[in-house]
Amino acid sequence: MSSTQRFIGIRHRVKRTAEGEARPTMVAIKEGDQVKTFKLEDEQAELDFLLNRFPVAYRNYNPETDDLADFYPHQVKWTKKKGPDGEIVKENGKTVMVPHKVPSAYDGFKVGDTIAMILGGSGDRFAAALSRRAEEISPARVMRIPSFVFKGLRTGDDKDQDQVQLAELVQARSELFQLVGPRDRELICVKETLFARRDAQKARIGCEQRLRQRFIGQVFLEPGGRYPEGNIEDDYDRLKANDVVLLALLKEEQNREKELRSAVRALEVWDEIFEPLTGCGEVLAAGLIAPIGDIRRFGTKHQLKAFCGVHVQSDGRFPRKRSGSVANWNPRARQALYLLADQFNRRPDSDWGLKLRDYKVKLREKHPEVEEVNGKKRYTDGHIHKMAIWRTLTKFVEWLWREWTRLENRHQAKISQLAEDQAEADQPAETDQADGDEVKDAA
Repeated sequence: MSSTQRFIGIRHRVKRTAEGEARPTMVAIKEGDQVKTFKLEDEQAELDFLLNRFPVAYRNYNPETDDLADFYPHQVKWTKKKGPDGEIVKENGKTVMVPHKVPSAYDGFKVGDTIAMILGGSGDRFAAALSRRAEEISPARVMRIPSFVFKGLRTGDDKDQDQVQLAELVQARSELFQLVGPRDRELICVKETLFARRDAQKARIGCEQRLRQRFIGQVFLEPGGRYPEGNIEDDYDRLKANDVVLLALLKEEQNREKELRSAVRALEVWDEIFEPLTGCGEVLAAGLIAPIGDIRRFGTKHQLKAFCGVHVQSDGRFPRKRSGSVANWNPRARQALYLLADQFNRRPDSDWGLKLRDYKVKLREKHPEVEEVNGKKRYTDGHIHKMAIWRTLTKFVEWLWREWTRLENRHQAKISQLAEDQAEADQPAETDQADGDEVKDAA
């Protein structure tokens, strides 16, 4: 491995918190013994780094020798124009701006670079774009490490140096990292399309609510008092059927759902695991796939159960939001699981429907009578039903982790075998060349 090869650690962060605090993405580039760091303040800076055009140094703009067309407009720094006496120049009441600084040096993702990131989180989109770019400028690599692995190797509790440690770790122990490839980008695509579909759904629901409130206001506040002779809901339905904005939002929601279904069907995990599940469609599967993302983030089934909120707490109860407790599970994954359990319940003859019924029977045998604890009834039919649902979902998540992990291991074994086959295929060619050199030397 060449000493001049660059190893880049990227600690991706959301650019600004809800309180307005700046949280730029941190980048550390290790080349030999030298380490230099950058801050990517926004998504445009991330794109510039991706395309190897991120400005790392600036100089004064010279109007006589510099042509603004040679620079990207967003990278030119401007300042207020001042007159001979130092006053700010204005034209038509607006301050005149003139070029002040232009980039003098650039850096970014280059041929031969190895990028290291944390698996999952807010950096998924950036990782996907970097991975696609790596294939364009090959040889280059984008690799990610599960957070639970990196956490065990982090020196100290300070996360501010994570980008430096990532660069050093991928150089020293690249086997701990996983290459980001097309399959990873497909998973990230599902996550993005699911968010787009949810946003479109929320916009449509919001529009319907505004229309309804406006319509009811018109009915009761009309000066002439001409109330509708028919049903308010019927008149409201006719209003919705002719509202241009609502129809456009409905069309957008339908398009986003088509994109989501197409993205899910492209996944191997859909073909192998979710599609055979009775009652599980593409949208419901996406509700689980998107928050989980990459199953390699979870080293054990217990970690995945805790993430989904179907683990058993120390007091023997299933987790739920209680006063004074912290709900540290993923609510979207938990909601998707509950919707899936509803499908199991509606299909009692399916594999998981039968398991749900079996748990109901066992729980009722264990608790044959309704009990009253602290004034609350326990082990009613409804209580037994809920207990059976969460017990079934716990077993389902264990099964999901096992099957999905097995699928990933099989894929990694296939990649390793292809690499070995390629190495063996290249070996005879090197031997033949060596034999040819020996013949030349003898001649």
